[in-house]
Amino acid sequence: MSEKYDLIVIGAGNGGLMTACRASRMGLKTLVLERHNMPGGAASSFVRGRFEFDASLHEVPDFGEGEARGELGKLFDELGIKVEMLPVKDAFRYIVQENGKRTIDVTFPHGKDKVMDLISEICPEDVDCMNKLFMAYDDMVAGLDYWGSARGNPDPEVLRTKHANFMKIMTMSAGEFFRAIGMSQKLIDIMTAYWPYQGTEINTIDASRYLLMICSFFENGAYIPKMRSHQISEAIVNRAAKLGCKFLFGTEATKIITKKGAVSGVRTEDGRIFECTAVASNAFPEVVYGKLLDDKSLVPPYEYKKMNARSYGFRAFSVYLGLDASPEEIGIEDYTIFIGSNKDSKVIYDNSKDRELSEYSLDVCCLNIANPDCSPKGTTMIVLTISYTDDAWADVTEEEYVKEKRRIADLMITHLEEIMGFKVREHIEEIEIASPVTFARYMATPQGCVYGYSSEKWDGMSSRTVANGAERTIPGLFFVGGHSSSMSGYLPTYTGGNRTGFQILGYVMSGGGK
Repeated sequence: MSEKYDLIVIGAGNGGLMTACRASRMGLKTLVLERHNMPGGAASSFVRGRFEFDASLHEVPDFGEGEARGELGKLFDELGIKVEMLPVKDAFRYIVQENGKRTIDVTFPHGKDKVMDLISEICPEDVDCMNKLFMAYDDMVAGLDYWGSARGNPDPEVLRTKHANFMKIMTMSAGEFFRAIGMSQKLIDIMTAYWPYQGTEINTIDASRYLLMICSFFENGAYIPKMRSHQISEAIVNRAAKLGCKFLFGTEATKIITKKGAVSGVRTEDGRIFECTAVASNAFPEVVYGKLLDDKSLVPPYEYKKMNARSYGFRAFSVYLGLDASPEEIGIEDYTIFIGSNKDSKVIYDNSKDRELSEYSLDVCCLNIANPDCSPKGTTMIVLTISYTDDAWADVTEEEYVKEKRRIADLMITHLEEIMGFKVREHIEEIEIASPVTFARYMATPQGCVYGYSSEKWDGMSSRTVANGAERTIPGLFFVGGHSSSMSGYLPTYTGGNRTGFQILGYVMSGGGK
């Protein structure tokens, strides 16, 4: 006789873990199936020599402490997830160097008052615009809170009278929003710094998602787990397990079974069948509909249309460096540095389709600045990341692969040394290079995509939130992770997974597919 569950979560990535924890917290009998031998997906770490690198996490907003406790921190408190977090001192340093000339070099602090002080200094004409930006952030939060309380069925009159700004912002790109509030081009160029965290250029990305991200960082600061992101994954697993959730690692789901048009179970690679009322999938819809689902005729036509219309978000390329000198010796003072070759994010975005780095955005993260004890005394850990906007590695042969990824890593290190003056190359003790091929192999995502689908104005967080619930797919099938309605990134993946847990509770309590 097969085991029966209310919910089976496929994949122990961030979204799946939070869904499992919430569902278990509410009393649903839950099973998590993970093909790897540990949880976390991208939220994991690995060791090379004396260094333990975080695979992907740079920072998480919305934790805070005491009166400044953010929404994510409060969510973890409510669920009983305990993680030791460390604050990051500044939001970012942003440098643009065009044709050998530094056109931007600014460091943004954390804290609304400090941000406003900086704006008064560098762009005094934009003080009113920044106040409008923070007010718009409040409008977005209030609108999303109302939408959630209405369970996807809001009153149009309430939206029109009380959340008009929320509705307007939902239809705009970030660039359109900045121009609409009268922001100067100088400040727009600076505010563009965070665009690599969203994976598409400023005039395409939806304003709601970008606004929530930048204001969350500015107002509430950023934090990192003391023991890498795997500490968060383990904490969620431990809490969910105490709440009754069962985890099977090293167990791959190979088929989602349906009965009478609704989800009814999951088969694993070893032939076991687990019955269930609902499935939450960390795997992309393409994988579910094309490989896992037992009856493809059940997929609504609009699901295929959405998949065909969407494009994948960034495919990451990261270089992990363990250096035998301290940050002070190398000259590193900043935790996060965004280095761009052009102020125009569209130029970089359009030139990120191939591997040549003729235009680029280089993300530099030095963990030691926020966590001095993260590596042995007198050493430094740096992670360099660029991203591709297309399947730039599709034509690399197996014979060329190692040589090509070393070439790209060498270019990235060269750019870092030339622009920042850091003497990195002579201090390299350990180096690991992860191409999109690496991420595809480890995360089982299309083309090594780490950002889900590209966040665009027509298909961004707001439009997906609005459609979520109105466009139900197969009864009992839910999606979590970076490709779901909340979009990519650690914060939205955690909070989105939590919301999906509530949706699943409603589905199960209403009788499921019966």
